[in-house]
Amino acid sequence: MNLAPDCTHYLGDRPCRHRQRCRCEHYAPRRPRIAILKLGALGDVVRTACLLPTLKSLHPESHITWVSKPNGARILAGHPQIDRLMVFDAETMLTLAQQRFDLVLSLDKEPGPAALCNALTCDDKRGIGLSPWGTPVPLNAACEPYFELGLDDDLKFHRNRKTYPQLIHEALGLGYIRRPYRLYPSGDALRRASEIAAPWRARAAGPLVGLNTGAGAVFANKAPSPPRWVAIAAALLERGCSIVLLGGPEEAAANAWIAERLDGPVHDVGSRNSEAEFVALVGQCDAVITGDTFALHAAVARRVPVVGLFGPTCAQEIDLFDLGRKLVAPVDCGPCYRRQCDRPHSCMDAIAIDSIVDAVEALCRRRTARQVAS
Repeated sequence: MNLAPDCTHYLGDRPCRHRQRCRCEHYAPRRPRIAILKLGALGDVVRTACLLPTLKSLHPESHITWVSKPNGARILAGHPQIDRLMVFDAETMLTLAQQRFDLVLSLDKEPGPAALCNALTCDDKRGIGLSPWGTPVPLNAACEPYFELGLDDDLKFHRNRKTYPQLIHEALGLGYIRRPYRLYPSGDALRRASEIAAPWRARAAGPLVGLNTGAGAVFANKAPSPPRWVAIAAALLERGCSIVLLGGPEEAAANAWIAERLDGPVHDVGSRNSEAEFVALVGQCDAVITGDTFALHAAVARRVPVVGLFGPTCAQEIDLFDLGRKLVAPVDCGPCYRRQCDRPHSCMDAIAIDSIVDAVEALCRRRTARQVAS
């Protein structure tokens, strides 16, 4: 048989879309073959997508496989610069271990993805692998400064001035050109979000401002407290804004509590939206206020103006790509990345409400001016 299993169009279990036998005029080899191993938190997965335009610029004919957790695979679905999305499981590990790659990029310090990196057949592996003792180690010299950030608090908290996109580009030996990352929710998700938001927008006299009230449970105080969100929302309502409460199942009770204490146009998106629907709903907002979490990166990826609130995490690592403002808590204990906080008051509640509202208004004015100009 005359097969071409390396062809972009080859399927193996059925005819390709050209309905011809192999080695036809449409033969297009998949080279270089690149694997990106990035599981981690959902926000980290989203912002790591900044690698995709760089890789496609360097290697226009490349075939990119991205391995992630199920939620990461769902959020990246439909991305035009990813050729194959795979969920990190035993089947994926066995399947990929039988293949050859030209470049493997590994960015997680967890044993599983680092071990997968070790197991793949490739002469050029960059990023993080697993040592013989089961601990993460940098695979290439360029990755060592990035790896060191996780070992030196003073370096990470105070001396580093590079953003995450720049850090990972340099760690992987890729020339850094500042390009924003994007997400591409499905047509169904976009339509549903539009249908949900249509009556809100029809009744809104001012901007629709999304408040993403949660921030996960890994680190303490990554978001303002519910009473503080009430105060922020009340100040926005006084200035003519409409409020959209964003969140997932973990925020359902808090968002209901917040909504009950507000008088004005307040809309709760609910807690049963898929990841793609959540991203699409973020895209319906005129601006979003959020802590350092998935919603911040979703806003950037959908080109929505965003006010990022920072306390326990490093604001300098975040690039909003000229879409927003970063407001940092005026405290002497941050950043800290503590899982529990022993302070009597949350650092995030120390960010002045007027500064948040002023930032939202400035971003909405700028967005309106750009829309008029275009």
